[in-house]
Amino acid sequence: MEEKRCPLCGQDNHCGVVNGQKDCWCMTESFPEGILEEVPRNRCICQNCLDTYKKD
Repeated sequence: MEEKRCPLCGQDNHCGVVNGQKDCWCMTESFPEGILEEVPRNRCICQNCLDTYKKD
């Protein structure tokens, strides 16, 4: 399922909402300006890609 894959790296994005949970790991994270412009609308990235983006 495409919704379960990170559009940046293709790995499982571990989206809680897509997996039927009420919350997702991303709901407590801060996202640097610009990162969401790099992904298709309404697609979740993975924690690893977010951490990598923050380091750069």
